[in-house]
Amino acid sequence: MQKIDGERQWADEATFRNCIGKGITAGANGITLRRGVTIADEMGRCNRNDVEIIKGLRQAKKRYQLPAINAAEAQLCPYLTCDDPDGELELIINGNSMILKRPEDRDYWDDRWTRIPVPSNWLKEGDNEVIFRSVGEAAWNLLIEDGRQPDRSEVSEDGGQTWRSDDLGENDRTDGEYMVRLWLDQHVASGDALSDPVDVLATAASGGVAPAGNVESFKLIVDATTPADTQISLQWRGGPTPVYDPATWSAWANAEGDITPGQGLRWVQWRASLRTTDPSVSPALNKVSLKATIVASALPETSVIDSDNPSLSRSPYRFSYLSSDAKRGERLRERWKLDEVIRPAKTEFEAYLHLRNWVREQWEDGWNMGEIDFCPPWDAMVILELASRKLSLGMCTHYATVMSHCSAALGLVARTQIMHAHCINEVWSGEHGKWVAMDVGGDANDETKFTYHFERDGVPMSALDAHRAHVEKDFGNVTIVPQPPPAVAEQFSVEKRLALFDRFMISLRNDELMTMGPGEPEHGKISYHYDGYLFWQDEETEPLPWFSQNTSRAEDIYWTVNRAVVHLQQSEEAGSLRIDLETETPNFKCFEVSVNEGDWEQKEASFTLVRSEGEMHLAVRPVNAFGRKGTESWVKVRS
Repeated sequence: MQKIDGERQWADEATFRNCIGKGITAGANGITLRRGVTIADEMGRCNRNDVEIIKGLRQAKKRYQLPAINAAEAQLCPYLTCDDPDGELELIINGNSMILKRPEDRDYWDDRWTRIPVPSNWLKEGDNEVIFRSVGEAAWNLLIEDGRQPDRSEVSEDGGQTWRSDDLGENDRTDGEYMVRLWLDQHVASGDALSDPVDVLATAASGGVAPAGNVESFKLIVDATTPADTQISLQWRGGPTPVYDPATWSAWANAEGDITPGQGLRWVQWRASLRTTDPSVSPALNKVSLKATIVASALPETSVIDSDNPSLSRSPYRFSYLSSDAKRGERLRERWKLDEVIRPAKTEFEAYLHLRNWVREQWEDGWNMGEIDFCPPWDAMVILELASRKLSLGMCTHYATVMSHCSAALGLVARTQIMHAHCINEVWSGEHGKWVAMDVGGDANDETKFTYHFERDGVPMSALDAHRAHVEKDFGNVTIVPQPPPAVAEQFSVEKRLALFDRFMISLRNDELMTMGPGEPEHGKISYHYDGYLFWQDEETEPLPWFSQNTSRAEDIYWTVNRAVVHLQQSEEAGSLRIDLETETPNFKCFEVSVNEGDWEQKEASFTLVRSEGEMHLAVRPVNAFGRKGTESWVKVRS
């Protein structure tokens, strides 16, 4: 037995970027609470006809419960339209009155959203109310969502003398919440930063291989700045596997002093909880150090001499994937003969190309509302049936939805991505190890039906790649693939198409075939209002105040799927290695392992491998329930 010290630190932007969490920002100054708070009592699960008509004696009231106010700026953000270009609306905010005139020019992202600056001293801690009253004969439409809680919207039919919180909206048919959101320029009240799971034994690794043994003790040391009315607390949990498993990992516990974890613990994860009761200030997590004492029973006999074994990028935002056993996914695959569609493909990437072209071919005059004047929901089965009979609208959102659902039904990974006046897909390409933006419905010309993606120097581009190319005006070596046909070549210039990526967001699900909610019933028919999308933000792209989910951490949007990570440890038995595997693979089935380029064999997530003399090549890949094989990771070790 031999005692060894191990250490790991998180102390700069690069290392803190390995930490995930909502409500936080990681940067050069460490981890702080996110600034910018969107107050919303609804999610935007409504369509263009779910409205309250504010006219004459009919008024609307929206109330907010604010726990603390110390905002440098505030904006009221109602989803409003008016039938009169000269229409005026009076807003009474906690007894303070202002007049709103119908906005004349709105950009795409504002459209029906209206930004109304509000003096922050008009707001208060506790109960706040906003009354909407039309001036003159103008009729104002305010969107409303079904939902009985939290019961903070009211209507008056007698000019404000009496109010009720039920029977709201047109025809008095709704019990819900008005879509009026409030943005405050202040810090969120709380946020958690979650570290990546740390292989404590590997902190004392030699040559990339952890020793055999146990963690005798460890401690977590925090360097933090905590102004008055703020605090940071640290907790830990741990277990025997590289991925959290509630069956084998410990529960969260306070990380104070020396911690003696007991037998079997190898991986440890910490969680820093940041809190403030004064939203004008935030605590800052400057550094976290993990120091461990390890009792090694066997030191490594091998070392890693080469590898392609990158760690996984992870996101705190969970994505809901279509399940492999979803009956409607199976029906979609069978009814539309999707296996035949991709059969000519020799690679996964080619399968996406065949599929996107097939999807676009399903429409003629797609942007017409059709014989039944209907905007279909995000459901590929419904969309395709209606499209085949020319009964309903089929715009870019529907094309992208069909692409996402058909990919998922085939065991491929695709998601819906929204940008300026357009909706496309991002697909996971194992060949390129990245998400790739693909435009299925960008060509409204039913003669050409052109579908495409961007490449720079032959490498397919993601939406973030496209966004950065646009904001930096860096179009060098960017091409549209394939080359646009002459009939639409002018429309499909690189610069014009990249301009659509001035702002983008992703939908966090592709399982609408299983359940339609939550989401917008008419995604994209009017300007987006569902508050479940995840938006990208950067210095050139400030967040929209009416949406609450924004991130500047690329990994939050671009997580890794369909790839394994190999962890190596010296076994207690001489001449053997313990192998531990982890992956983020939708509908994961099993791991396959190949030694020295031999046959692939199915293996558990943890197993022992007898080491061959000299050099040994170990390759691993995940396999999903559809039988699709993920990207290979490998390590080469030498005794």
